Amino acid sequence: MPKISDHASSLQEAVSVRYNNAVYDIKRSGKDVIVLSLGEAFFDLPPVSLEGLPHPEGLHYSHSRGVPELRERVSRYYHEQYGVSVDPETEILFTAGSKAAIYFSMMAVLNPGDEVLIPEPMWVSYPEQARLCFAKPVSIPYPNKVGDFEHFLTDRTRLLVINNPNNPTGYVYSKRELQYLSDMARANDIYLLSDEAYSDFLVDRSFVSAGCLDEAKSHTIICNSISKNLGISGWRIGYAIAGAEFIRQLLKINQHVITCPATNLQQYLVRNFDSLIQTTTPQITDVVNKRSVVADYLQKQGLEAVSGSAGFYLFVSILPSALDSETFSMRLLNERQVCVVPGFGYGPSCDKFVRLSVGSEPLDRIYRGIDAIKSLIAETRHA
Repeated sequence: MPKISDHASSLQEAVSVRYNNAVYDIKRSGKDVIVLSLGEAFFDLPPVSLEGLPHPEGLHYSHSRGVPELRERVSRYYHEQYGVSVDPETEILFTAGSKAAIYFSMMAVLNPGDEVLIPEPMWVSYPEQARLCFAKPVSIPYPNKVGDFEHFLTDRTRLLVINNPNNPTGYVYSKRELQYLSDMARANDIYLLSDEAYSDFLVDRSFVSAGCLDEAKSHTIICNSISKNLGISGWRIGYAIAGAEFIRQLLKINQHVITCPATNLQQYLVRNFDSLIQTTTPQITDVVNKRSVVADYLQKQGLEAVSGSAGFYLFVSILPSALDSETFSMRLLNERQVCVVPGFGYGPSCDKFVRLSVGSEPLDRIYRGIDAIKSLIAETRHA
């Protein structure tokens, strides 16, 4: 077999995806697994029908910025919900999921050897995406606060990436914190990339977008996910919002890598966007409230989770277990048939945590999974 590149060989698998693939394999064998690892909420949505969509247009390429009507509707949504004005012709681009939007944005910003600041706990793909750009990810260890971030800046820093609300903790940046980061980006001539894929997952709808602090979009990139917020993660539809010149550069990358997102899916969203929002909004409230109920149960069981209030994840400490998070998670899966995501995937400072999702299992099974976590901690605690 010809040699694989050193660059590809050096990359790590996405740890959350690796564990979910293990779940799919176990389930295929007929075994039951309590799945607390999936990065999605299972909503009750109407059956999908492509009947009545433009035909045969849906079978062919769309504009590589995205279907114009979808750009218009989502631009209006960002303005109505978050007060961020977006020009649908020049300041938004649709691609195959927010993951691609983030990676393409890194490609548009970074040169080889540049540095990307990433506060921990961080979403698992940020550092590997930076490495794919031949850049250097620089972790800001947990529990550093926003005011500490500037201490990690160097003359090679080109980008700061935040996840707001945060996956895996559910932490939501305040307007004051975002203003601080926006000012820091402007003062140091770097980009602030705000991954806002869980923007709708706040019960009180108090989310503040980074775009509110940079009306000109001179140093801010927003990436978001239709598929995550609407519970259709398998559709892989996401987008980037930024200044017109930045989007123009992003457009070239999008054209050369995917051309455009699936046209029929975009057209379906144009026709059904409002009804999907109406359907999912109360279910989002339910799953965030469910997160609070599970957080209370964790506390009653004597287990600690990192502070957060949004989304459908909890980042749970496995102390005083002597195991690292990978060994702990593998034993939990193999011995107790409970799947969580090990904390090391969210940064080296997070190796004594596991991520628990409440989006895909009923409460009784979640409680059983938590009981298994507690039992394994007790079994493996330091002597």
